[in-house]
Amino acid sequence: LASLNIVGIGIGGHMHALVVLDKENQPLMVDGRLASGAIMWNDPRGEAEGVALSEMFGEPIAARMTASRIRWFAETHPKLWRDRVHRVCVPSTFVALEVTGAFGVGPGDGSGMFGQLDDSGQFATEKLQAIAPGFENRVPKVGPAGEVLGAINARGAELFGLPEGIPVAYPEGDQPIGMVASGVASPGQASISLGNSVVFNAVGTAPILNQRGVIDCFRTATADHLLMTCVTSGCIVYDELVDCFSPLWKGTKDELRDWLADEAAKLPPGAGGVLALPFYIGEGVFRQPDASAAFLGLRRGQLNAGTLARASMEANSMMMRHGYNGMKLSGLGELVLSGGGSNNKLWPQIIADVFGVPVKKPQDAHEAATRGAAYLALYMVERSEGGTRSLADLLAERVQLADTIEPNLDHTAEYQEILGRFEKAVETLAPLYG
Repeated sequence: LASLNIVGIGIGGHMHALVVLDKENQPLMVDGRLASGAIMWNDPRGEAEGVALSEMFGEPIAARMTASRIRWFAETHPKLWRDRVHRVCVPSTFVALEVTGAFGVGPGDGSGMFGQLDDSGQFATEKLQAIAPGFENRVPKVGPAGEVLGAINARGAELFGLPEGIPVAYPEGDQPIGMVASGVASPGQASISLGNSVVFNAVGTAPILNQRGVIDCFRTATADHLLMTCVTSGCIVYDELVDCFSPLWKGTKDELRDWLADEAAKLPPGAGGVLALPFYIGEGVFRQPDASAAFLGLRRGQLNAGTLARASMEANSMMMRHGYNGMKLSGLGELVLSGGGSNNKLWPQIIADVFGVPVKKPQDAHEAATRGAAYLALYMVERSEGGTRSLADLLAERVQLADTIEPNLDHTAEYQEILGRFEKAVETLAPLYG
């Protein structure tokens, strides 16, 4: 790296995950282990706390959000919280703190911690004080895209093999930064990330605060409103099928993934009437943290790889459509896909059909977070040198969309009917999950 002319650095990381720091700004350890382990975005802890905080704040606070995890941690480990927790943050902030000494977070990752920001773009003091007295002194400063957080310090130079002094942008969460990589920066644009989670993200003009679980309201890297529907089980639904069939498979896992897609493509929309509820690790969209997976409507001859694969991909796609319908957006002209799942041979077509719009992919779609961080670093450098163009203008120049897949509008009409049956199935089975 030292041989490259690096003029700026961007940092991205998983949203929501809770990192508790001691007075040395290091992850809090107890008996040589992380206190409570790594509390990641998909950890099932936090639903009860999220419900309580939603009522307290008057806005939806999802179980996976950092605020819910902090409340859980403080109530589960009151002595640690009182005596040893010096600061709290998300992973991207910790990395930035380690390599710059500055404690900050972008508005996307920041809103994923505590929800809506105040009018100054910071965490509302009254909200933080409601979580714990004096809590406002334990959280990072929020800074939007284009601003400099700090510069590489001696520790950063040691880790990266770079000279000290290189400016670093405010760190951002994987979803806002993936939107950047997809060129999604203006109201009316939307993207889908097909990764560990499957996430629909749209730039809105106002928050939606009455659909907890279905629609999360955060901020983009430029502090615009981000409307999100996050499917918890995500690409796990496909990985489960790969793991199921791999003992019988003679080739590579990538070849098995392609075979599953080929088998699924032989079936019509609706997988012959089979519905999947692929809630392998619970499901946040329907506020069912204890839910489990199910396949409904199987008849003789349908228990096969193609049926299971198609029903699973359709289920995740319909959960995102369920969220999009609640956003009441208009004028959606296309969707931009990123993440490893975007390489699936069939899934992008299913998404195009479910939403009824073309889907495209940016360059390096499987590494969207990395490219998005680089764009934010470039934007920071431009602004610090007196540049005035917007991030949207920068992305319009840099992001290249390709691999367009057009929707089959006959299939779109079929999926509207299938979506109704899917929603009814979830509603009917919800009481079984307690």
